[in-house]
Amino acid sequence: MRRSRWRKCKRTSETRFVRWSDSSVMSRTELPWLEPLEAELAAQIGSGQLAHALLVHGQRGTGKRRLAAWLAQELLGSDRPVWPAESAPETTLHANLHPAAPEAGKLLSVERIRELIDFMLLSTYGSGARIAAVCPAESMTRSAANSLLKILEEPRPNSYILLVADDPAQLPATIISRCRLLRSPAVPRDAALAWLAQQEPDANWDNALRLAGGGPLAARQIHADGLDERARTMSGQLAGLERRASTPLEVARSWKDLPMRFCCDFLFRCAFRRISDWTANENNAYKQRFSVLSPDLQEAMIRDGFVHLDNVMDCRRIERFTPNAELAVTVLLKDWYGGFGTQR
Repeated sequence: MRRSRWRKCKRTSETRFVRWSDSSVMSRTELPWLEPLEAELAAQIGSGQLAHALLVHGQRGTGKRRLAAWLAQELLGSDRPVWPAESAPETTLHANLHPAAPEAGKLLSVERIRELIDFMLLSTYGSGARIAAVCPAESMTRSAANSLLKILEEPRPNSYILLVADDPAQLPATIISRCRLLRSPAVPRDAALAWLAQQEPDANWDNALRLAGGGPLAARQIHADGLDERARTMSGQLAGLERRASTPLEVARSWKDLPMRFCCDFLFRCAFRRISDWTANENNAYKQRFSVLSPDLQEAMIRDGFVHLDNVMDCRRIERFTPNAELAVTVLLKDWYGGFGTQR
């Protein structure tokens, strides 16, 4: 098949064609834990048995977007990348691919999905498949998700829909039930550390991987941004809050330059570890202080601790759309002021 030397870049409603660069890029994801899934998908593409709608989901930092980008490239038969899903999910590099992504701080509107539907109803540019991609899929409004059902229920020949979601539970059941679920596998800690060591042998990856929740790609980004070192300072600030050496607002302002998602993940891990220390079988400083309290107070502290975890998760889910991140983090930090779980 003759390959096009032109690419299409889309920004909102403007479309333009730009000539390919001459750089050579590998088509595979180059992530060893995704190789079995890649082989399975390649076989399905070759046999014509690939589902027309796929929902790629899984743990953060395990390569969901990279897998979806590789899949789009394979379906289009291109020897070049067609979708920079990791860095610019709203950009397309191929005339037969239309991605939809929300603007910063906004949900993905029904108008953007209608543009995507109109694209899917057109004839393909040249030969090959026609692909629509939504990333992150959970950013769709309810109206947008309902509109997407039209092409999910009535697929055109040789057309594919790729959805990428960190949290598919936020999607309507009607969307999930019409997609084949592709789970990006969790990476064992030893395998993740070995892969990270290949990227930068002299780095200490333990803390970065723990902060990333086990996702190697997320750990690499955290280390590159210096957030693994910053987390040590944040731990000291939480301890200061518990001693009332600072206020929640002061700490929140010092975290203003940090990604809100990172702040939420950090608070979740700290709170979960504290609750685990309270209820641990072995002795520790927190367990000793907790064990002398009355059973009613112990129960209340544990209950309040889990309420805090729920609040952190709620904040994390809406972090892309929160107009005042500093205020949201301040509210969460109030649960640590004077001692975590001792506000009542």
